[in-house]
Amino acid sequence: MNYPQKLQAGENVFPVTYEASFKKTSSVRIKKNAVRIVLSRFLQGRKRDETIEKFLGWASKRLAKVSKVDFVSPIYEDGGRIVTHNKVYELVVDVVVSDRARARISEGNFLKIKIPAIWTVKDSQEKIKDLAEKLIIKDQTPYLKEVLKELNEVYFQLEFNGCRFKRMESRFGSCSTKRNINIAYRLLFAPREVFRYVCVHELAHLKEFNHSARFWDLVESAMPNYKESEKWLRNSGFMLG
Repeated sequence: MNYPQKLQAGENVFPVTYEASFKKTSSVRIKKNAVRIVLSRFLQGRKRDETIEKFLGWASKRLAKVSKVDFVSPIYEDGGRIVTHNKVYELVVDVVVSDRARARISEGNFLKIKIPAIWTVKDSQEKIKDLAEKLIIKDQTPYLKEVLKELNEVYFQLEFNGCRFKRMESRFGSCSTKRNINIAYRLLFAPREVFRYVCVHELAHLKEFNHSARFWDLVESAMPNYKESEKWLRNSGFMLG
């Protein structure tokens, strides 16, 4: 049986990869705009086909919910554009004779990255993404502070120590017992209201370090329509990477 190498959802096309595993269980995951199917080597014949069809059906339904989603995925390559809430960055990559990479932001929000010519394509791609993200995180930290300060002053009037963007994959935000707030870097590519909701969510934890009814009352008092953002994160958050 020939398995599809891509799935169509609205105007978007998502590549599908298939991997074999020695585990007894199989899995499907959508990450970084691709569908990844891992199949147990113990699956054979018709059972294997049925599992793949089931996984593809699940992925198609999931992707259909985000076919019209309003965000632009960042492109980490030469000439790529990275669109955040308040800035559009242009990526300029030069291959140079050097033993190390360099990166800086120049006037006009250009991310200028120099990559050693001796590096492999894979190493270069990973480093370009890493350096670009570091530059943007540093450049966008004042924006995060501004949003948290505004929301806190209007709705909470509580004290917190620090805040920063972090490259989180398993969550969108956190508030530590030391009253430090971390927000996922990838939320810079989510709708602005969703980003603000996560900020409200973490600020509410300064008073209620739990998810009790009192906590959700605090969130709702600051953002009455917060459930719309919760729904967006459930249905589309995985598309942020």
